[in-house]
Amino acid sequence: MRHLTVGDKVDLMLDSEVTFRIYADNQPHVGQTACLQKGAILVRDGTELVEEGLGIGLPVCRYADGTRFALDADTLVDDSARAPTVIKVFDMNGIAARRFRGSLIRRGSYRARLFKLMEGGYRRLHRFGIEATPILNVFGALGMRNEYLESPSKGRITVKYGITGKALRINASLEGLSSEELEGVVFANEEGGSIFREYADSTGIRLHEKQIEPWQKTEAEWASLHSGKHDIGFRISRPSGWLVVRGREVAGDRISWSGLDLLSSTAPRTLEYLAEVVGGIGD
Repeated sequence: MRHLTVGDKVDLMLDSEVTFRIYADNQPHVGQTACLQKGAILVRDGTELVEEGLGIGLPVCRYADGTRFALDADTLVDDSARAPTVIKVFDMNGIAARRFRGSLIRRGSYRARLFKLMEGGYRRLHRFGIEATPILNVFGALGMRNEYLESPSKGRITVKYGITGKALRINASLEGLSSEELEGVVFANEEGGSIFREYADSTGIRLHEKQIEPWQKTEAEWASLHSGKHDIGFRISRPSGWLVVRGREVAGDRISWSGLDLLSSTAPRTLEYLAEVVGGIGD
């Protein structure tokens, strides 16, 4: 077992053109998620396709007092076998917050309620296909920005990444996560929003660009996202007890992600699933 240090990365190769890249630190530093740890990043012909996305197999925890992300992680690689396995232990020690003109917006405050109302309006507009990017620009013009602050850790989640055929295999242990006031667990599977523009799932639904809502739950057996430009896609099969949540948001140079997140409203102790690389929409 080899311990990786800051700046190190490992490429889990599917073939000579496609790899899943895992960084020991929080690279790549893009947009609002620059300071957060990432999961596995899909790479095609040397180009990282993640943009502002969180990568594949990245845990996020929803608690009563706020959503927790990983600011820190320990990363190891087991290359004793023919195909290496990367182990990343995420410390859930960051909390999502908002700042308005330099001042932190406190939960439950008037400003927090106002921005929540405005954001709700944005989500509804986006869902019905109305151009909503100007609303995000208004948020920015008003001086509001999202950030992630260090907070008391809610525990550690261990995720193992390996290759199985044409898929990335994700095995996660949540035994070290605090279950007190835990409201749900999300495993983000996100790549670049301006890159992955087409969606399909097992129910026959096909969506393109703005038709892919920011946060839409589905009980489809599998769901996929595809990039026509790079002629590549990835598909997530829904594990028992979890929902697939599709989403895509692109707003200037601040937000650009497209994802198939997995959501559990319970406190699971383990999770195993595959992120399969596919060549075309709905393949």
